[in-house]
Amino acid sequence: DGTLALAAAGADVTTADAQLRLARSQRIPDLTVSAGTRRMQASGDMAMVFGVSVPLPVFNNGRAAVGQATALRNQSEARRRLARFDAERAITATRADRDRAAASVRASGPVLTAAQEAGRIARPGYGEGKFGQPVLLGAEQGPVGARTAAIDARAQYHDAEARLARLTTRAAAETAN
Repeated sequence: DGTLALAAAGADVTTADAQLRLARSQRIPDLTVSAGTRRMQASGDMAMVFGVSVPLPVFNNGRAAVGQATALRNQSEARRRLARFDAERAITATRADRDRAAASVRASGPVLTAAQEAGRIARPGYGEGKFGQPVLLGAEQGPVGARTAAIDARAQYHDAEARLARLTTRAAAETAN
């Protein structure tokens, strides 16, 4: 609750509620009362004039406008529920991505250490003629690949953390209260 996407959907529902209240209020006829004075041309006398106007909703009683506003309000509420579902799904998926990336970061330490050790062992073995040049090259490229994988895992972890922060950031109106 309170995320930016849900705040926007909530604002749509609030607007739809206001439109529904407006449509319901327009169903009640407005009674207009007027008063004034009038000077009679022929006799020069002054007369008080009163008027009452009551519109009768014979052909348009406002049911269509209320029905349309109700439908728009229901549509806005459905969009808010969908936004909530989408936000929960995205947050869950992002947390899973973050946890997988964290596991990769934790696993990259021992892999890098093992690759460096293999490279350290391969150099003297090549010098003594125990290993060929392809084995030495593979052992020396191992730490580079392991380092690259570790950097990629950290980048994925921080990307997931940033996405999670964006998804769970509260709207400004929520944080002010």
